Amino acid sequence: MSALEPFGPATPPQKWLLIDGSSTFGGHQVMLERWIGELGAQGRVVPRLLARDGSMLRERQARYVAASSLPSDASIAGHFGWLQKALADARVVFSTIEAEQPELCVLVEGCLLSQPWLALLCKLSGRPFATYIPITDQTRALGFRSGPIRDFLTKILFGNLPDAWVTLTREQADAFASWARVRRDVFVLPNAVAPHIEDEGRRPRLEQAEPGSEQRVLVFGRLDSYQKGLDFLLAFVERQARELSGLKLRLVGDGPGRTDVLALLERAPGLASVLELAAFSAPVPAMRAHDVLLLPSRFEGVPLVMLEAMALGLPVVASDLPGTRAFIAPECLFAVGDLQRAFEIVRELRDPERRRAVVLRNRERFTTLASGAAFSGSVARLTDALVALAAKKHLGRVKTRGGALRATEQGVA
Repeated sequence: MSALEPFGPATPPQKWLLIDGSSTFGGHQVMLERWIGELGAQGRVVPRLLARDGSMLRERQARYVAASSLPSDASIAGHFGWLQKALADARVVFSTIEAEQPELCVLVEGCLLSQPWLALLCKLSGRPFATYIPITDQTRALGFRSGPIRDFLTKILFGNLPDAWVTLTREQADAFASWARVRRDVFVLPNAVAPHIEDEGRRPRLEQAEPGSEQRVLVFGRLDSYQKGLDFLLAFVERQARELSGLKLRLVGDGPGRTDVLALLERAPGLASVLELAAFSAPVPAMRAHDVLLLPSRFEGVPLVMLEAMALGLPVVASDLPGTRAFIAPECLFAVGDLQRAFEIVRELRDPERRRAVVLRNRERFTTLASGAAFSGSVARLTDALVALAAKKHLGRVKTRGGALRATEQGVA
């Protein structure tokens, strides 16, 4: 039997161990779920999930989870809790890899070095491993106090620790490889929306619900003052409220930024005529009730809310970022923090022809890049690449062991 036969077309599917040590649930876990489901449907890979005990990801993906789980954050306390957690994680990672015998490990991170100890453990396991990461910006640009140190460690060590990286767009991949000095392959797996939203958007809405009436602008999802640019937005509303006449800006969602919105409305109750805060709701009814989606973020991967709006026929006005630039036309993008330009674009979308052109272009881009069919094709291509990577690493290990064995035999002789 050749060393490559375990990876051939006539053999059983490969087993991949996907590892996520986060105790919270966010956008990258949503896409991890979608990826796991597509891998299972295509049948070339048996996905196994190692998640943190008590996490929503583990509960929602129960059919795929490994026998073990990473210890919950709540189970570890004390002055040396970080050390206990690292040791406990190490025991679980190594024992799970030994039990599962995966051909490939995939570490899932929200941003760079969010789980550095797990990256080290994957490397020490000796298994081929890739890191999936939706946000590849330098961490100092993301507001981390330790950003310069994290970026330095990425350049000298972590950038080339995995055997491969997986991110969301080719633009992100190229920029990351450049600044982080990555010599490994950086593959791309674009985001995709939930099937029911794609189905709902088969007939995108081309016009405003009531042309000529108050223009309804939506900010939707997690309300975070720094990442989502909520501080930029609120400062502009407070300073330039008169320029927003004829608009209704509604923030629909939850998160730490809600307190900032409430504080502003209490401080300036007159702003209630243009600014409103609402509880989180499902994407379809929220987007159907508005005329424009506004994304004033400082940084993003590829926002799912943007893709949902594109599918549903809601025009998007967004910060000019690698993850939005690949989808949204330049005339609907604005420099980070330039809310003056953002609302100029919003007003331009009052024009029915302009709006129609934007909606149709967005729908075409969505179909090409982020539809269910596009995602299935992307998963198939990525599977090809990672299967080949695992096969190459496996062959290298076999040759190394064979060479060591032959050398030993020669020494005895």
